[in-house]
Amino acid sequence: MRIDPKAVIGGYPALMIRKLVRKLNNIQYWKAETVQVILRNERREAEAIIKTLVEAGLAVAAPIRVMEGWATTRFARSFGSATAAKPITRKTADHALSQLLERVDQVNTEERFLAKVTKIVVLGSYLRADVDRLSDLDIAVELQPKEANWDRLRELTLNRVEQLEIAGRRFNWIEIEYWWHLEAFRFLKSRSRAISLIDYTAEKKFVDGVPHLVLRS
Repeated sequence: MRIDPKAVIGGYPALMIRKLVRKLNNIQYWKAETVQVILRNERREAEAIIKTLVEAGLAVAAPIRVMEGWATTRFARSFGSATAAKPITRKTADHALSQLLERVDQVNTEERFLAKVTKIVVLGSYLRADVDRLSDLDIAVELQPKEANWDRLRELTLNRVEQLEIAGRRFNWIEIEYWWHLEAFRFLKSRSRAISLIDYTAEKKFVDGVPHLVLRS
């Protein structure tokens, strides 16, 4: 999926909305306070942005039986991984895939990463041999914690966060809770404009329902 970097959604820059959606996609249910923390804005502005997300089909109200708040939609998953970069050639996509697989090996072998890649799936236009100009390289990865005990995993996550904070990095509470997953996922993406990376666990139903190729499992 590709978005126009100059586009606006409900009066807000599309790239800003994409950045917000990417973070909200990692939270099952969230409130206006969550948007305030992410965007560092006022309550009224956060509520206006949430209204925009709902109108754009990127968010829905959470089930009342669960909690008061909102959740991102399936469309938001695709939108969050959308690229604003120019189309790429198949040669560029091949190179990007090769580099991604190298990063996968690093994630799975280096101790600093608390997650491991257990599945890699390619989907989208890359699978069409007749297409040479691609919007991006669509990849889904499944990440599982290397530590099976969740209490121990949380302890290791907090220790890792502390190490990075000493080195000068700053975290919000969302990042702290999911850093075991986020650090590996962001490293795999590695700011590559050629790769559109999605979480297979979150998007399993979508990925399995479209043409795809499993590279590793």
